[in-house]
Amino acid sequence: MEMFAAVVFLLSAALLVVLLTSVILRQVAQHDVHRVSFIASLFNFALSISVMFLVPYDVWEVLSSADQLHEKSVHVMLNNVWDFVYWATFLLCWLACPILIEYEAAGEFTFVERFQVSIQRNSKRFTAYVVLGLIAVLWGMVAGGGVKAWCIAAANTWGLLASTVLMGYGFVAVPRHFWRLANPGKQLTTLYRAAVSLDEARLSAQLELQDIIMEAKQEIALRRLQIWDTDLERAFATLQVSVENCEQIQLEITRGASTSRGTQQACGVPPSDVDSGRIQSMAQVHRSLKQAAQEARSASCRWDDLVRRCLLLEDLAGKMYPSAVELATSWQSTFGRMMFRSSSVRTGWHCLVLFWFRTLRPRVLRLMAGFCGILSVSIVLGQLTMFSDEWSLSLLSLLFHRDHGFGLTQLFCILPLSYMLCTSYWSVFRLKATGWYRLYPNRGTDTISLLWCGSILARLAAPLCYHFLLLIRVKGTAFQATMEQMNAVPAVGRSFTLFPILIFFLCMCNIQNVYSRLVQVLSLDGLDFEFDWANLDDNADVRAEGKRLIQRERVRCAEERQLLELHDRRDDNTAIPLRLQIAQLIEDGTLPHDWNAHSPGP
Repeated sequence: MEMFAAVVFLLSAALLVVLLTSVILRQVAQHDVHRVSFIASLFNFALSISVMFLVPYDVWEVLSSADQLHEKSVHVMLNNVWDFVYWATFLLCWLACPILIEYEAAGEFTFVERFQVSIQRNSKRFTAYVVLGLIAVLWGMVAGGGVKAWCIAAANTWGLLASTVLMGYGFVAVPRHFWRLANPGKQLTTLYRAAVSLDEARLSAQLELQDIIMEAKQEIALRRLQIWDTDLERAFATLQVSVENCEQIQLEITRGASTSRGTQQACGVPPSDVDSGRIQSMAQVHRSLKQAAQEARSASCRWDDLVRRCLLLEDLAGKMYPSAVELATSWQSTFGRMMFRSSSVRTGWHCLVLFWFRTLRPRVLRLMAGFCGILSVSIVLGQLTMFSDEWSLSLLSLLFHRDHGFGLTQLFCILPLSYMLCTSYWSVFRLKATGWYRLYPNRGTDTISLLWCGSILARLAAPLCYHFLLLIRVKGTAFQATMEQMNAVPAVGRSFTLFPILIFFLCMCNIQNVYSRLVQVLSLDGLDFEFDWANLDDNADVRAEGKRLIQRERVRCAEERQLLELHDRRDDNTAIPLRLQIAQLIEDGTLPHDWNAHSPGP
């Protein structure tokens, strides 16, 4: 009966994770994401999150199992579950996702050609896999072990090195981030300086996209109708569709504004014959076109996100809180519009929002900063003595000396484990090496970014969970039995207890703000993080320029809102009620608060 309950719990948790992950990814993924790529990303995220649920359950089973028969049967079941989850995740993030990423980035015009290009671009990776497999087979013949042990060791070595750098940065940066968010004025100073850099990157990406569009149009202008070739016609048609899509993207991110380089099509001289080099040239242009469109859209999403944060913080710094009218009109869904038709709902929601911004927000953010700081210190102290079996500074291990019940055990596991994973994953997108790859809200994430983000999370999840089990010093779990197969590999298998000491050193470097100088001395610029604008010298000119850019965006948003309101007023079915129009005029200052007393008498 207990075995059946365990199976039901695991299946229910897996189904819930898949459903929630699917809903979230649909909110961030673009509409044109390929179905196969979306499914691969979905399973990457779902399997990674499932690990977060399985590890606490595995720990609870070890702490609570008194019946040896029950312990053995559940342990065997969990071993099978871990084997499936780990190897499915391994194949997805190390084999399937690299192939899909290069397939999506390829500029060729047929499935076979794009797949061949993907394999070619991953040839070095696959060659390394083959060499590693041969070494594993030979080593297994001599000293035992096998291919599975070497695969686990190789994957977890990458995860160990990456998580060491990421946690060394995130354990310091995350508490700082929450603490700075509680002060809108200082955060605005930081964002104003960042606005100048992001605006330059956005404009540069837009101009680059325009140049590639013009180059693609030159290729299309060389088409000769009197020469019929099936492959060439397919290439022209595909390139034409891509150009049209990119022009639409350009209109969206520039909001229809004209650019300084003009929009004239360049005319080329038709070639005298058709050869394979012609199609290859078009494929290169097609690849550049897709890459430029991705970078331009990503830069626009980052800029829009920065503008939204700046506008909110400016309002909070000036104590200009949103009115009930603004909150009611901000809901675009049908359900939200129906709810806000009631004046009591509008008033109640407005009071809650004001209470959050005026009272709760700074206090909650400072509490979050303090809580994250405590977690960081507790984890780093445990990592300092992870190599020793005799003595320990791990405060987390004190929570797992005995069984506290299913609920508390799950809570004690999920909180620090989630913090470790979220801190590492948050730090990934601060690395300069990641470029434009990240998750963008409001359906702004392209296919390649979605695949890349899912594969990175899958690569980090298993090593971090094993790291956590070593930290809390709970032995005998099924997950450890799966992961400890890598101990057969010399040197690498035992490194999990030694490398975490470096996290303390990296945390000290980030606290003293010397990490960037350290990686520059070591010529490891790819491991450097984005500029911490809050710690740079304050430049009044740059700050003023950033503030001007944000004010320009505020004026543009106000003009767009007025146009939408005028459009709604012309529509009798969606006309704004008179009392809401009066409230808006009072808020804008057009009417005084006692406007009725200023009205002329009859």
